[in-house]
Amino acid sequence: MSNRFDVEKIISENKELQKYLYTRGFLFTNANVNYELFPFYGKWNVQKIGNYTLSNDKKVKVFKVKTEKEIIILIGHVYNPFDGLIDENEILNKYANSNDRISYMNEWTGVFTIIIISENGVEIFGDCAGMQANYYGFVRGDFYLTSHSQLIGDLCELKRSKYVQKITKYRFWQMYGIFLPGDISQFDEIKRLVPNTFVRVNMQNSQCDIIRFYPSSDLVNNSNENEYNRTIEKIGSLMNKNIELISKKWSKPAISMTGGMDSKATVACTNGLYDKFKYYSYVTMDGDIPDSKAAKTIAEKIGVEHKTYVVSRNDNDFENLNKITKIMEHNLGDLGIVNPNDVRKRIYFMDTSEFDVEVKSWVSEIGRANYYKKFGLKKMPKRLRPRQMTSMYKFFSYNRYTEKLTERIFKEYINKTKFNEIYNYDSSDMYLWEFRYGSWGGLVITSEHRVSYDITIPYNNRLIMELFLSLPLEKRIKDEPHYDLIKHMNSDIDELGITIVNYNETKRRMYLEKFYYLINNILPW
Repeated sequence: MSNRFDVEKIISENKELQKYLYTRGFLFTNANVNYELFPFYGKWNVQKIGNYTLSNDKKVKVFKVKTEKEIIILIGHVYNPFDGLIDENEILNKYANSNDRISYMNEWTGVFTIIIISENGVEIFGDCAGMQANYYGFVRGDFYLTSHSQLIGDLCELKRSKYVQKITKYRFWQMYGIFLPGDISQFDEIKRLVPNTFVRVNMQNSQCDIIRFYPSSDLVNNSNENEYNRTIEKIGSLMNKNIELISKKWSKPAISMTGGMDSKATVACTNGLYDKFKYYSYVTMDGDIPDSKAAKTIAEKIGVEHKTYVVSRNDNDFENLNKITKIMEHNLGDLGIVNPNDVRKRIYFMDTSEFDVEVKSWVSEIGRANYYKKFGLKKMPKRLRPRQMTSMYKFFSYNRYTEKLTERIFKEYINKTKFNEIYNYDSSDMYLWEFRYGSWGGLVITSEHRVSYDITIPYNNRLIMELFLSLPLEKRIKDEPHYDLIKHMNSDIDELGITIVNYNETKRRMYLEKFYYLINNILPW
């Protein structure tokens, strides 16, 4: 793993590599920062907004509206399948004048951050599943909000917490991904914005309050056949509208395809708009080959051209690979090792001219009863305890003390976010939505995937996710809603009968994880 001084030295000696550092990042602060030095080097946009400064990589779009009492900033991109708007200025003005801002924001699809500045302080909101990562906190009396927690660490010379130093040395740390429990970052001073909550910042007393705004009512249960079919139709209509808006918003959008359930549903929902997109897959390792073959078969069936990008597995084919690896690990907070094939992929696609946005099928998995499949269970707890969250997070059999510390973090997380007050939504679904996608997904999308090109996610919409979660659990465990969505939107794809299962999702692994989950939840310290 790298550190700030390694990365600063690399970039000072190889200025052409700066584009890999904190790509599409931003920083909002009231601190006095020198934007001519590392990590900005005078290449970020910088603007003074009231008592604050907003700086951002030039690849990120920023929109601003001023009302009588507030300044509202939107960072990233937004489109709305309910009112059909794609222009952020229009959407932001409508938001500013809305009598129910939260309800209107819940209609949005996108990857974004909202900052509201008033005389009372600052409020911060994020997108549906936290695909735009947001980290915030006070350091020595100054407030910071950023897309990359390590950026604050660089500026303030912060030291990693004792807990993070300990867990990242654990032998199984890399298993299941290099993301942290609860809402913590690698620094005690900095926290992660959790999806479905917003942060209210009181500048006078240096306090950040976490406030849950969603869900605000019980989940509707669309269980009878007519309600179920209407819900599938509504999901398909909203997804199709999202994809239509993407085609209008970007000049060269491309859909990345696999043989997986989520990807097939996206492509099925593109029906009637196929000529508006490019279609591609990539092969960086043997595990990608079945997906690329399945994608090609699907593309042939629906009559679109599909391209497979074969990324070399030879490190020597990529100049500065080791240096770029260190930069990418730094983007991710120096929490672990980045897979070499992921680094090669990012270099391969850096500054591609073949498309200007990837349509990615993430977030859909929230509606697929993931943890029921993972553990082979038909029933999960109505309310998750800290120990259960810990068991769902990492494999801790060889380090009970670190597990105990992790459990304490989840206990605090449950209390701060009012997690166990989430009405009648399934607790494991909300854990996946708010913790795993918010922590792991947001980190990976923000700090790794968007290094190469921008990404939009048509599923990343609270009301679409709500529709999925309103469907019967027993059907979601079997993926019936996704099968029915595909059949409804494009029966040709359904008739192919292609389903590529993740190579990690084997019955043997499911039984082992189920055994660990059940036993670990009752083991004493």
